[in-house]
Amino acid sequence: MVEEERSADAVPLDELKRDLLQRVTSAYLNSADFNGSGVSELFDMNATDSRMVEEAIRALIVDGDIYANFGHEMVNPFILGFAPQSARENIAEVERRGGASRAILYPRQRALVAAAAGDRYVGAPYSAALALGRAQLESVFFHAAVLAKYRDDPRYDYTLDIGGEIRGQEGTPLDTYLTTFSIGFHQDTENDEIVVGVPLRYLHDLAPAEQSYWRSFEHEDQNWVLHPDWVRPHLLGEFPERVSPYTAILMEIRLVNDICFAIDYPPLFKVVHDGSDRPTDYGYLIRPTMRELSTFVEQLNKLLIEPLNGKFFERARVATTDERSDSDGNLFRAPRGTMSMLIEWMERTVTHDPEELVPSAKAILKEIRTKRSKSAHSIRENEYDQLNWSEQRRLVCESYLAVRTVRQLLQFHPRASAVNVPDELDEPRVWPF
Repeated sequence: MVEEERSADAVPLDELKRDLLQRVTSAYLNSADFNGSGVSELFDMNATDSRMVEEAIRALIVDGDIYANFGHEMVNPFILGFAPQSARENIAEVERRGGASRAILYPRQRALVAAAAGDRYVGAPYSAALALGRAQLESVFFHAAVLAKYRDDPRYDYTLDIGGEIRGQEGTPLDTYLTTFSIGFHQDTENDEIVVGVPLRYLHDLAPAEQSYWRSFEHEDQNWVLHPDWVRPHLLGEFPERVSPYTAILMEIRLVNDICFAIDYPPLFKVVHDGSDRPTDYGYLIRPTMRELSTFVEQLNKLLIEPLNGKFFERARVATTDERSDSDGNLFRAPRGTMSMLIEWMERTVTHDPEELVPSAKAILKEIRTKRSKSAHSIRENEYDQLNWSEQRRLVCESYLAVRTVRQLLQFHPRASAVNVPDELDEPRVWPF
């Protein structure tokens, strides 16, 4: 008799399991953002045996068909941010919480594959990946050259630092937008290659043709990590800890001019390229080529040397002309280069320099000017060399220390204390990459 009762109960349970799995799957695929669903959204609990629903949920969890999310792995349980627990771990979580009635339910990959969910997104591989149950914050890594078409096309608004953004400008036929992405780094610290990492959720925002374009740049090695100061604000809801050396240079230039104003000097830099004026090709190399590196050196020259203001040096009583002679031996006075005046001012101002910061600043400024002159007056092969990433890192870090040294020398002035120095620059909190 008992066996007959169990057999009779098994049929409705199996039917309920099928019905529940179909409802969970349909709700997931038809939601606005691949969201999970609560039990009360799936059934009218006043007309349904709650004990049978609970039993069906637990059975489907054990079978590996659904996942019960309590927000225990991510604050928002309606988003499957990270890869779910195993079925064994998940059923243990259900037991620990005394049931699944408050869980948000998701179909697992095997159920979605069986439902051919990916077929809804033909030609859109990253949307299809989410439809097949991949986690929304699971990242895909790409060769940085994927960004070239956006950077080099003025119809896109493009930024690149620790993170970046791409938007097709209003009024153009381009509907591309990628609200955020991160620079990625290899877990092997000897590998200086720069890649681009994007969580699947953001790739889903791209049109199918754009998703296919990005797919063609997927890196063959996916053993990379997102930049930690992209992860903090975007995934953890925390403030960034530091700034990139690229941003730090621009912040220091702005701060130098603020100090000049406070001490009643003309600004040292005639132009400050920050905010919306930041050059699109000032940042991480997206290809390790000699042409890209030369372009970056040119940007450093435009940021640090070309804008130097001769009026600052007049106010600082640095000689702005020097004596020269022509081919006939006639003497005349000619304007001095602003870089040489800056170097003289630093050497005259410094009183104690055990770390040789001023000689280091002098060396990198002269190197930038020399490299810029060579690239501007010669035709060179566009060589591809992975070491160019390491070379760029050296150049940007040494350039940052140079402009920081200038700012610190200006701070010797008594009235400079009126200027607040941001913590990122004062401590400093600047990434070495």
